[in-house]
Amino acid sequence: MTRLLYLVSLLIILTSCQGTKEIASKTDSSNLSEKQKIEFGESFIDGTKEKILGNYEAAEKLIQKAIAIDPESAAAHYELGLIYNYQKNFKGAYESFEKANQIDPSNYWYKLSYATFLESNGHIEKAIKMFKELAEESPSQIELRYELSKLLVGQQRYQEGIEVLNQIEEKIGVNEEISFLKQRIYLYQNDVGGAAKEVKHLIDAYPSEIRYYGVLSDIYMSNDMDEKAYEVFQQMKALDSNSYFVHFSLAEYHRKKGDQVNYLKELKLAFENPEMNIDDKVKYVLTYYQVDSRDEAQKKEGISLCESITKGHPENAKSHALYADFLYFDNQVENAKQAYLRTVALDSSRFPVWNQLLVILSETNDVEKLVSYGKRAVELFPNQPTPYLLVGIGLAQQKKDEEAITYYSLGKDLVIDNRGLKGQFYASIGDAYHALKKHELSDENYMKALEQEPNNVYVLNNFSYYLSLRKENLEKAKEMSLKSNNLSPGQSSFQDTYAWVLFQLGDYEAANLWIDKALSNDGASGVLLEHKGDILYKLGKVNEALEFWIKAKEKGDTSELLEKKIRDKKWYE
Repeated sequence: MTRLLYLVSLLIILTSCQGTKEIASKTDSSNLSEKQKIEFGESFIDGTKEKILGNYEAAEKLIQKAIAIDPESAAAHYELGLIYNYQKNFKGAYESFEKANQIDPSNYWYKLSYATFLESNGHIEKAIKMFKELAEESPSQIELRYELSKLLVGQQRYQEGIEVLNQIEEKIGVNEEISFLKQRIYLYQNDVGGAAKEVKHLIDAYPSEIRYYGVLSDIYMSNDMDEKAYEVFQQMKALDSNSYFVHFSLAEYHRKKGDQVNYLKELKLAFENPEMNIDDKVKYVLTYYQVDSRDEAQKKEGISLCESITKGHPENAKSHALYADFLYFDNQVENAKQAYLRTVALDSSRFPVWNQLLVILSETNDVEKLVSYGKRAVELFPNQPTPYLLVGIGLAQQKKDEEAITYYSLGKDLVIDNRGLKGQFYASIGDAYHALKKHELSDENYMKALEQEPNNVYVLNNFSYYLSLRKENLEKAKEMSLKSNNLSPGQSSFQDTYAWVLFQLGDYEAANLWIDKALSNDGASGVLLEHKGDILYKLGKVNEALEFWIKAKEKGDTSELLEKKIRDKKWYE
């Protein structure tokens, strides 16, 4: 709660409790008859009750009735001011508060209410005058002087503001809040010496409080007084050589001086200290280092600092998650995987970490963990679709295609407004049905995948290749394969597919041209070499075909019929 709100709230409470007292002191007038006194009292009390209940219109009428009976009642004018203020009738409130103060200028609460009203409504000079009077009349109320100092500083009357703060210090002694406020005032005036002097007063009063040395060093560092800052750092080090604050401050000093070696040395010492808040460490790293930086030196520094954070907070998941991110973007995939595994072991509640872990498990072909951790992710985040997809991919690699289809189907229905992901689910279902030789269902899901993403080159390629193997719908296969090559030229696997579709259509010359393109881009895999031999055989070049079949055998990854082709020097389907 701000001081102004505190003052206003206190006023409301106290004035609500002292209405009767005010009536007694200000309505006992020889000018009022007994009947008028009774009528005044009834109107006033009923009006304050309505005000407390929030019935401001009724309250206003009753208090105005009381004022009509006794125009010189300060209490009534004061209550009316409060009511007007609630109604945002600031002109009326101003006039009523002013009238109450004119009638009873010695009343502390009327004056304080008037002063706070003036302040909140921009009548700053009048507010300053009122707070000065209040401070003089009530010297024990420190809050009044503090409010006065803020008003003076806000009007750029800095020296007057400092004098008032000095008066407060004379009463309560050296105080952090007051000293820091004076320090800021001096800095507003570019008086670095004055600001430093204020902090030195704090240090003299509290010589063991290391934070104050840090503030002093910041003042010097911010104003290019580096040598003075370094002297303060040495004092800090003598006070507590193990303090993270000391090491962090020295790191910032060395960073500014361009001393990268000592900067990193001190910063790592600070980050390895568990007393430094981990969120501050993470924020610092993310401010000065980028996980995807192209600057290798900066990237290595970031990784080193993240490792230091894990040393300082070995049981905090945040430290390992940050470390894992930096490792992953540095292509240290295995190390990143271990860091992500540690992260989810410490905190299983963060889906982005689980998602990244599953992606890495898939990338590293760690199928067993992909399935087990993927199923755990599905349990923890049943409404997130990607774990279902990744579990399915793992199951498919384990030849558990039926179970994979179950996960794909569940995950597919969770996808909202993401055609790419939806298409990926359909394509994966198509792959699983293809593995199960349920070709009709496979084709159906590939078509659905292309409805979601017509330009998905991988679906276009795989679907057309599987059709070519079955010699079904070859014209459609040719169309899709050509499209994939146009969308993503230079892909040897796509070129091989198109060559094989042409082969199945009997266009061996064209097939030969496309298989040569594939070989020039791939370098010669076993599959491509075998296909080249098959095409040459159909072109009547049996000896050349045999050469390629033999080369394919040396490479491996070929069809089961290759040995027979070589033995019989004949193509078999």
